[in-house]
Amino acid sequence: MHVPDDQTPDSRETPEAPANSAPEDVAETPEPRPQPKSAYELPSKKNTVLRNMIWALVLTMAVVVVIAIAFFGVGSDPGREPLANSELDVSESAERAQDAVSFPVAAPNPQEGWTERSARFTGGESPQWTVEYTSPSDQLVTLTEAAEVGAPMLSSALPGATVQEELSIGGAQCQVLSGDTDGTTELALSCQGEDFGLLVHGATDREEIQALMEQALADVQE
Repeated sequence: MHVPDDQTPDSRETPEAPANSAPEDVAETPEPRPQPKSAYELPSKKNTVLRNMIWALVLTMAVVVVIAIAFFGVGSDPGREPLANSELDVSESAERAQDAVSFPVAAPNPQEGWTERSARFTGGESPQWTVEYTSPSDQLVTLTEAAEVGAPMLSSALPGATVQEELSIGGAQCQVLSGDTDGTTELALSCQGEDFGLLVHGATDREEIQALMEQALADVQE
């Protein structure tokens, strides 16, 4: 039997899949989303930070209070004995200042109840020697010395000073003065010698002012 040419086995074509046919859809697994933080976790961390800040502030304030108490004490107690400056040596400082000035530098030894607080020398055209004391009544009393007690010294130490009385102490001509320092009325004694001038002032009574002046005059006149 004759088979037509177009029906021979070798001439049959096998259907081919279209070239652009898409593969079957594959179900994609969604990526896991980040889980939100617990609603109770965030406030807890914030509270921890806040507590740490409060504790730091409390500790800082406590340190400040302790330092303030150490330096100034609690309240104002006139009977409290002031702390002495164990490193201060007025006599030694006066000896060094003496090498730089022509007037005799006063370094009186404080009597009972007096405490030396500081001593300093200021050079220049008008050198000055200054010693601060705590008096028996727990008041600051300052001794200032120069070649003379002039207007610059008075205006700096005792602004608005006025003469209340004139007298002689230890052979030196002196004046009792009063003035205002930072809103506080102070009493002062000013004494002028041949080659020195002394000024003692403080917010205390005349007895203490004159006691320190007498010691200073005795020291420079030796």
